[in-house]
Amino acid sequence: MPLNYSILNAEPIILPAYTNIEFYLVGCGGTGSWLVPSICRIARTLERQSKTTTLILIDADIIEQKNVLRQNFCDAEIGLNKAQTLALRSSLSWGINIEALPDSFNPDIVARDYYHRERKLKIIIGCVDNALARQSIARAISQERSWHTRDLLTELWWLDCGNHANSGQILIGSHLSTELDTYQFHQLGCTKLPAPCLQHPELLEPKPEELSESNISCAEIALLNTQSLAINQRIAAEAASYLVQLIAGKLNRLATYLDLDSGCTTSTFITEDEIAKIIVNAKGLSKN
Repeated sequence: MPLNYSILNAEPIILPAYTNIEFYLVGCGGTGSWLVPSICRIARTLERQSKTTTLILIDADIIEQKNVLRQNFCDAEIGLNKAQTLALRSSLSWGINIEALPDSFNPDIVARDYYHRERKLKIIIGCVDNALARQSIARAISQERSWHTRDLLTELWWLDCGNHANSGQILIGSHLSTELDTYQFHQLGCTKLPAPCLQHPELLEPKPEELSESNISCAEIALLNTQSLAINQRIAAEAASYLVQLIAGKLNRLATYLDLDSGCTTSTFITEDEIAKIIVNAKGLSKN
């Protein structure tokens, strides 16, 4: 396999010192339901290192028969809320602190303890398939930046997981700024990255089937959303790898793309040149 030479100049993400970490999993369906067990393992590992961890599961959806094959649910759970079901099952299995919010994501949830003196690392993990939900996550990032004064090291990160039928991507970032000076590199690495919606602005654009005036039939929507039985588990596994490396201070990628048909996986590494490309592209799109 050809070497991606940008890896030679890649810099890791530097996290602030923290004693408390919160994972906000937005979307407990295809990818989110498979990712929960991995986050629980990460939480248990952190607690052994004397870190206080909390996992907040957020999803308003109910488990349906069609979810059972592709998502991490069984027939006995049909009719129950996805977030509450995973929280109950996982807290009993792993003995960690898990909250369930059977509702849509509200940006204010992330800032509910803003004035708490204890430093917290917060990671929003987006496992959603619509622009509206991603817009809400982007607002949380925007609010954090406007409220926060201790912005030398970033305490809020957004890990976005998305997929199509047989392909998908994992993106990580922290800021919405289109000013290149925001993303400075230091001796040990970088402290800020362009948010997923700057890397791929189309994530915030509603798909045709999301528009209220759409004339697409239910049958056509079902066809559009047909996915491989394996894609969500692959995306979840890659997302778990991102979380492990991020917390260990070894994550030097900001995007990974995988395709099941070709068997290819490619990554974009954290370099000054790659950040510059993202910012230039984002500025160009904003002018159009």
